[in-house]
Amino acid sequence: MTSRAGGFVRLAAVFAVLFIAAVVSAAVYLLRDPGAPLQIGAVPTLFPAKAPSRPTEAVSTKNPDARKVDAILDSVDNLLRTNQTAEAEAIVKSAIAQYPSDQRLHIAYAELMLGKGDYPAAYDSYVRALASGDRDPKLEFQAGTVASMLGKSDRALEHYAAAQTADATNAEYPLYLGQVQLQLGKLDEARASLVRAGRLNPDDGRVWGSLAEIALRENKLDVAMQQIEKARTLQPRITVWRFIEARIHARAGRPEKTIELLIGLEPPERNAEPTARVLADALSSLHRDAEAADVLAQASDSSPANANLAFDAAARAKKAGKLDLFERLRDRAKNLGRPDATGLD
Repeated sequence: MTSRAGGFVRLAAVFAVLFIAAVVSAAVYLLRDPGAPLQIGAVPTLFPAKAPSRPTEAVSTKNPDARKVDAILDSVDNLLRTNQTAEAEAIVKSAIAQYPSDQRLHIAYAELMLGKGDYPAAYDSYVRALASGDRDPKLEFQAGTVASMLGKSDRALEHYAAAQTADATNAEYPLYLGQVQLQLGKLDEARASLVRAGRLNPDDGRVWGSLAEIALRENKLDVAMQQIEKARTLQPRITVWRFIEARIHARAGRPEKTIELLIGLEPPERNAEPTARVLADALSSLHRDAEAADVLAQASDSSPANANLAFDAAARAKKAGKLDLFERLRDRAKNLGRPDATGLD
């Protein structure tokens, strides 16, 4: 079915975009509470290497309606080739009502929902697909990933564990499982899953970057540095690994290295709140308060609806003696409803 590749490619693309922002956004929380779970939203993994494929469409010869469903799916393919998505969706919904036990129809509907960005409906369809046929590990994997995107971490754990049990040779399954365990603060379980993934695919930087995050949370800084160096060697262009290394140096009291790693990032990356906060703290620790104030001000300008960031940027500007900048950021915090902003005066 032509739509399946598009559906899975779209799903993988969503993971790649969301995870970058989600991992970085977790850092401020982690710096304040190093033992807290990684807040990665619904996305369980780091930069999927490839879009997962759909389960084998084996149809029981005992099913007398299999050929009819084949014809329906062919017609859906034809409609999708001409971008008649609404018509394709209507046909699949009608077919499901007529042939509710055919797994392929539920998978097709899940893919259509992924294309629309309707992840709750997509997940429900994957669950129905699993209940109506073989529990193929690839299908479990898809269900688990969409569950994670919806914040259904417990369900994601179940699906990923089932996928890993059914196919112990696929490195993606323990990798994704480890990410959800990491999200839930199950560090020992996450480490075990990631080690399994590393044995299966030692050249995957996501494994070592994730293990570095675990070691950092446990304050095992030498181990964290070893792991993040592997990740950066394997994936030198991934900003998340640079950011984790910067946090390791910050924790170890090496602000110069933190600044070196973050100061040269492109503005969209440098102005992300967690990155800006880590960089500003490193600058302030070296008594470079004016530069620290500028870093947080630029981050606030990039996220003008963030009241907490505006407040903290204003406080940093006041400390640096940059009064014009202070007043602008304080007013922003006030206008955003930060209740203690007036206390900065």
